[in-house]
Amino acid sequence: MKAPRGGSVRAWLRLLRVPLAPTAACDALACAALARAQAGLDPLAVGPGALAALAATSLCLYGAGMLANDLADRRRDRTLAPDRPLPAGQIGAGAAAFGLALLCTAALVLGGGAAAFRPLVPLALGLALAYDFLLKRWLVPGALAMGGVRALNAALVPAALLDAGRGDAALLLGPLCVGLYSAGVLGLSSTEERPSAIRRRAGLTLAGVAFAGAAALAWATAGGPTLGALVAFGVVSSVAFGRRPRPGPVKRQVLEMLLALYWLALVLASGASRAGPGFVFGTFGAAVALVWGSQRAVRALRPRPAGAAP
Repeated sequence: MKAPRGGSVRAWLRLLRVPLAPTAACDALACAALARAQAGLDPLAVGPGALAALAATSLCLYGAGMLANDLADRRRDRTLAPDRPLPAGQIGAGAAAFGLALLCTAALVLGGGAAAFRPLVPLALGLALAYDFLLKRWLVPGALAMGGVRALNAALVPAALLDAGRGDAALLLGPLCVGLYSAGVLGLSSTEERPSAIRRRAGLTLAGVAFAGAAALAWATAGGPTLGALVAFGVVSSVAFGRRPRPGPVKRQVLEMLLALYWLALVLASGASRAGPGFVFGTFGAAVALVWGSQRAVRALRPRPAGAAP
């Protein structure tokens, strides 16, 4: 028997790709800390309410993008991914559209919080919808759009500092690294349906450049070596020598690269290492915990075999 058209909690968690949703919040929080350090401000002198609103806005943007993606692909997924909640009939298209409207509204109302540059929120939403319903049909426009959405989300606080005259365009280099990395992951994921060694190399190269750029930016901001620089060296060398992502199905490789967004956030946040050792080791511990938690959540939400007990 099919689940109600409103959908079960598990179906909604799968539809929203909840296991990887924290990557979006980490992008925004890490770039906020880095930008404040670049501007000579205390990275920790931000109220918990502002940080919570920033993270919540990022989660809403991410969730809206996921819902729009599956709504746009629901007919195509009947053949390619029939176990997804929409083609499987676990959630109705109307319920998903209503959820999309709620998340878009919430993102706009939150606006990234008091420390953010509000105009970027509707811009990120518009670009995400353009990607889902149109631009992802083509590799380069799709990669630019996806990278742009992630970069705009990550730039919510840096853009506010720039608008307030607290720094120059260098404040946007952190979000640029996030955007480059996301475009690279999309390039890799495109090889699942259309195998291409060139696209794969291009995607991994962009990812490596993003990590190297983030490490250089963090080093320059901190005024010396950072823990993030060491992490970035490990990631870049692993990608360069083919140790990561591990050989295997493209879908698994893409998951590894998406999980590495937590490490990219750590590298960027390490530029604010002057905030003290508690901040440094706290961000490292958070990255480890989030990678572990996301992996567990992904496994828990995998489609159940036919006939398995609920």
